[in-house]
Amino acid sequence: MNASSLILLNGFQWRAPDGAEVALTTRKDRLLLAYLALNAERSLQRSALAGLLWGDRGENQARDSLRQSLAAIRHGFREVGLDPIVADREHVTFKRDGIEVDAVTFEQLAATAGQYEKAAALYRTDLLAGTDGMTPEFDAWLLPERSRLASIAVGVVEKIAATGTPSDEGVRLARYLLGRDPLSETVSRALMRLYAGKKERAEALKIYSACRDTLKRELDTVPELATESLYREILTERTTIATTEISPESESERPTIAALPFSNLTGDVELDHICDGITEEIITGLGRFRLLFVIDRYSSSAMAQQSSDVAEVGKRLGVAYLVQGSIQKFGERLRITVRLVEAQNRTQKWAETFDIAYSEIVSVPDRIAGDIVSRLHSRVEQSLIEQSRRKPNLAAYECVLRGIKHLRGYEPNDNDQAIALFQRAIELDPGYALAHAYRGFAEIVKHGYDQAPREVLLNAARMAREAIKMDDQDGRIHWLLGVASSYLGELDAEGVHYRRALQLNPNDANVLVTYGGYLVATGRHEEGIERILEAMKLNPYHPEWYWLSLGAALFKAGRYADALEAYRQRTDPGYWVLSRIAACYAFLERKQEAAATVAEVLRQKPDFSVAKINRADWSADDNERMRDGMRLAGLPD
Repeated sequence: MNASSLILLNGFQWRAPDGAEVALTTRKDRLLLAYLALNAERSLQRSALAGLLWGDRGENQARDSLRQSLAAIRHGFREVGLDPIVADREHVTFKRDGIEVDAVTFEQLAATAGQYEKAAALYRTDLLAGTDGMTPEFDAWLLPERSRLASIAVGVVEKIAATGTPSDEGVRLARYLLGRDPLSETVSRALMRLYAGKKERAEALKIYSACRDTLKRELDTVPELATESLYREILTERTTIATTEISPESESERPTIAALPFSNLTGDVELDHICDGITEEIITGLGRFRLLFVIDRYSSSAMAQQSSDVAEVGKRLGVAYLVQGSIQKFGERLRITVRLVEAQNRTQKWAETFDIAYSEIVSVPDRIAGDIVSRLHSRVEQSLIEQSRRKPNLAAYECVLRGIKHLRGYEPNDNDQAIALFQRAIELDPGYALAHAYRGFAEIVKHGYDQAPREVLLNAARMAREAIKMDDQDGRIHWLLGVASSYLGELDAEGVHYRRALQLNPNDANVLVTYGGYLVATGRHEEGIERILEAMKLNPYHPEWYWLSLGAALFKAGRYADALEAYRQRTDPGYWVLSRIAACYAFLERKQEAAATVAEVLRQKPDFSVAKINRADWSADDNERMRDGMRLAGLPD
């Protein structure tokens, strides 16, 4: 050591060039020295310095106290052969030559490529930790300075994480910063990457869980898209450690967009479903364009409930643009107002008002989608903008909207109401293709999806095929036929209709998930998992069944620990999910947890039988492996 050193990022220490500690008698002497060292080379007014630590005293007494403190500091430096303080009657300047200040060195290293590890090693605690509350004036300087250095430290751990190099110092600093601010998703993501870089995936996944739970408990919100995406990448071992933060694509590439639920300003709650319908139809219309990246309605709705600030919503969804709208009623006419907003700077890019008769409402979403696409991209296929599915009878359209809402519900009679509404839509408009497809699918839902009797599945497939004859351009119908084909074990037909659905709407996250499941069922495990992850990007705050599909895909790929993590994302799992979790525990030889899970399965379903496990959309080998896992866990045959 050939310089005197000040350590300010680990309390306060002053050391001579030979390493011996230099003592200062009073706490205010130490704080004054720290302030001078961090403001070196500046000409500081004596009156300001006196007020910083002795502002509660009279002017003369404060200046006397400052003079005594400066004398004590000078004496200490002269003892080690230095004299850094230059002063006159009105000003004081501190010269840092021959003096190392760790906070200054930290900041320099943090800005130098290849020196981030050294910077992390210097940052042990907050600047002058434990010295808060000396005087309001000193705190007014210290707290912002402390926050500034902490922000630089956050950048340091991000940079270390981005290198992909294992770093114990990076982990230590990230954990310290996360303890300082448990709500920092930036630090959580960096720490997740650092653990992933050390091949400690379990620890990385724990950091995500803690982040998610803290956000829910403290702010009643959910993690940002970047956090969710990183978690899924680590879970499925697809993380590029050096990946930069997710940001909306630039306009010159693939514009990213989400449509928020339209606001019902009519005062008539009966029109809420119309607002939902318009939003969903706009998303469906936008989704037909491969040149756009369109977030699913489920995630858009979830984020709209979390925040009304478009910049915050855009950040969490990872999109550049947001569509907002409202409906008003004037007599027998409706006014639909819609605007396109650039999320980051809250700038309105386009707005339009549609004054229409109520019966015209079914034609508005396609017009809105066409205008938005024209605004966002110059290379628009005019045929797609002009492409228009047959418009249904308005009353039938309302029935379908209400039916879909019930189909997504969880009340005991929701499925029956959905079936009745789809049937009524068919009666009102026999040529309404989507109503026919949903009518058959609703029966599948009512009978427990893959547990539905074969005659129910056959009827649903028949109704979907009839719907396709009426309208071959609606990807949702092809998707519903693909689902029915899946439960019937007709893999070839399932794949055909999923691919057709994606041709018609490449942004349909639900189709991507089920198509991923199809690929896994046909032995293309990695490709299928990729499709499910792609769907999760389109619908980052997706329903829980996405996790179950991912869990099944990972199980079939023999990745039982990862499958377990995915299955455990199910809130309040029933015996169906718990039986799969038990199989994962068994294959991982976690016997106690397997036994506890088996007990809960049998509590919920006393007559549970492994022999009955035989999903038509799984291969014979996959079904047998699942049964073997359940038996190994202790579930009865």
